[in-house]
Amino acid sequence: MEKQNSFQNEPQRLHQNDGGKNDLQIILSLIMKNWYWFLLAASIALFCVRLYVKHTLPVYHTSTAILINETEDNRSLMGNAQILQGLGLPGGMRNLQNQIMILKSFALTETTLKELPFEIEFYSKGLRNRVSIYPVAPLRIVYENEIPLPRDTEVLFNYLGNNRFTIVSESDYFPYQKTASFGDTLEIQGENFMIECRNEEWFKINYNKKLYFTVHSRTKLIRSFAERINVQLMSREGSVLVISMYGTNRAKDMDFLNKHIEGFQAISLNQKNTEAERRIQFIDDQIVGISDSLSITENRLQQFRSSHRVMDLSAQGQAIIQQVTELENERARLNLEANYHDYLADYLAKDETGEMPIIPITMGITDPGLTRLVEELAELQGQLSARGAGVMNPLQRNLEQRVRNTKDALRETLNGLRRANSLARSENQEQINKANSQASSLPVTERQLLGIERKFRLNDELFTFLLETRAEQEMQKASNRADSEIIEPADARFSTQVSPNLIKLSFVALLASIGITFLVVYLKLLFNRKLKDEDLRKMTDLPVVGNIPHTTKKIKTIMFDDPSSPIAEAFRIMRTRMQFFTKESRAPVILVTSAMPEEGKTFTAVNLASVYSLLGKRTILVGFDLRKPKIFQDFNLSNESGVSTWLIGKDKLQDIIQKTSFENLSLISAGPVPPNPSELTALEKTGELLNLLKERYDYIIVDSSPIGVISDAYYLASLSDACLFVVKPGKTLKDMFVNTLNEIHVSGIKGVGLVVNDIQSSSKYYGYGEKYGYPSDKKRWRKHIFKRKKVK
Repeated sequence: MEKQNSFQNEPQRLHQNDGGKNDLQIILSLIMKNWYWFLLAASIALFCVRLYVKHTLPVYHTSTAILINETEDNRSLMGNAQILQGLGLPGGMRNLQNQIMILKSFALTETTLKELPFEIEFYSKGLRNRVSIYPVAPLRIVYENEIPLPRDTEVLFNYLGNNRFTIVSESDYFPYQKTASFGDTLEIQGENFMIECRNEEWFKINYNKKLYFTVHSRTKLIRSFAERINVQLMSREGSVLVISMYGTNRAKDMDFLNKHIEGFQAISLNQKNTEAERRIQFIDDQIVGISDSLSITENRLQQFRSSHRVMDLSAQGQAIIQQVTELENERARLNLEANYHDYLADYLAKDETGEMPIIPITMGITDPGLTRLVEELAELQGQLSARGAGVMNPLQRNLEQRVRNTKDALRETLNGLRRANSLARSENQEQINKANSQASSLPVTERQLLGIERKFRLNDELFTFLLETRAEQEMQKASNRADSEIIEPADARFSTQVSPNLIKLSFVALLASIGITFLVVYLKLLFNRKLKDEDLRKMTDLPVVGNIPHTTKKIKTIMFDDPSSPIAEAFRIMRTRMQFFTKESRAPVILVTSAMPEEGKTFTAVNLASVYSLLGKRTILVGFDLRKPKIFQDFNLSNESGVSTWLIGKDKLQDIIQKTSFENLSLISAGPVPPNPSELTALEKTGELLNLLKERYDYIIVDSSPIGVISDAYYLASLSDACLFVVKPGKTLKDMFVNTLNEIHVSGIKGVGLVVNDIQSSSKYYGYGEKYGYPSDKKRWRKHIFKRKKVK
């Protein structure tokens, strides 16, 4: 009993294909069987690599290195020089990220290309490449304003000898052909130009080469160079930038990088010189006014002394003039501070971004907040005004927003300082008035001399201070230098070739050829998802109840039409094995299903019902495939009523049972296709129908829809005593088979057995066990049966 139950409830689990050992065996087997494909693919790959390297221009890496000076120049002056010092260069433009953006900018690239002869490119042609001959330029195109030749159009130059040549342009929108001599005037679109020979020796050496040239458009040329510029920080601790390019002409890249660095250094140097010139111009403007005032007061003082014969002041007068002079200096400082405030207010009102403000280093403005804000604004304006920070700079919008925020904060600070300055000037004027009132007690002549000498001393001191400051600014301008230093200029001799790398390409091509070949072979095997005979014992432990051989006959009821055939015997053996599943059931319900359509499910159900009826058992075949009813056709019966009409209560049981032409075999067809077959099958009346049939029949064979596709069969399987799962090697999909087995296992369906249908065999005999075989013709069949009886 225990053995019977263990067989009946066979474990429904999947094997794991023997682990990694079998996987390795499969791989080795694939390689050994298809070794010639691997060899052919590797040979083709290596040949293609050789061909590619031969006809591909080498790409070189050319670089230069610069040091960004991060220390600020100390521009503070001592003593009275602090009054006018306010135009120092801000510390901006030294931030490394800003410097990197400037180096990679389109604006600086355009400036560099304007100074290089890259607009016209001379080259020859290989099989698939254009080979630039730079720095050699065998021709020179002479023109007045702008090159009249069309941009980005290839022109062929044929040297004919004796200073004769032909230029040909085969462009669709600008066809042109002309034969001329060097120095002749040529005309294109109303514009004149000449072609002169610069290197006749080159034409003699390369007489068999065709020379081409192209006039590049400015925009494309700038973009092509700017996109190839790569700037990296050499180390996180330092401030050395490495500027490099990848290109096929290392001489051209070398010239570009060196000129590019020159333009980059010129930005900061020109900016410093411009600021110095502004400071000097400001001082010159002040000197003009002070010089006139000094000359007038000096003449008045001399005339007064001559006319009144007074040479010096009394001790009281000296004390008063000393006090007033200090107050006047203070007033001059406050007035200069007020003038700076007015200048700064006008600057903010104009909202200009192309000019940096004068910075109040120590102009009597001791407020640190104002100094910090003006320095920050000057730094941001310097970044915006630099040619390198053009519209293509991704930091442009962020810089503009930061400038607006700094200006708003500066306006608030400036308003407070202007109020404080106004109060200080009022207080200073009161002190001057008080000192003047003290001077009123002096004699009239001395009082007049006091006023004239006071103005003379003030103008003389200011004039001397301005001259000293101007000399210092001239020295500062002469000592200006760029914010960067060239550590290592670009040199074509040290350019390294980065591609094509023959060894690397060969290795990659070899691996790729082997990998692709293996992938193709493996996919060919992998995509063969059909189930094979040998897969069954590897993929499941379910018992095989029946093995039905292949037949070419188109007979459905083969048990009645060809009872002596090997297929009929196969169903008899299946009937015997089914006793292990149905032994304890008085009227067993046997469900026949499959993973997918067209696997022989209906054929198996028809002949299994037939083989039971041949034993004299009352057998009924129930067609529960409500979606595709066709079992009635095999017996030439009607499908007007059946399971569907009984489930909806339209017909009674005796109305749907049909007698077949074979004894002990009845049929209930599926009936008309309902709109809701799944819901009908799931009704409790399905179980009621099977129970009623158990009372009338010995065996109930149910032909259901494919369990791997339709869910109806799961409910029917739960009502059945045994479930036959039909598979067809060469037809059943592995994935579908595995998924269906998993679902059956999860659903807890018991009593499941496999029926292997349509087994192919190269022999005329199909054996069951090791002792019996059946010939393909009836004569040999009878002879075979006779031998079996004789042995017995």
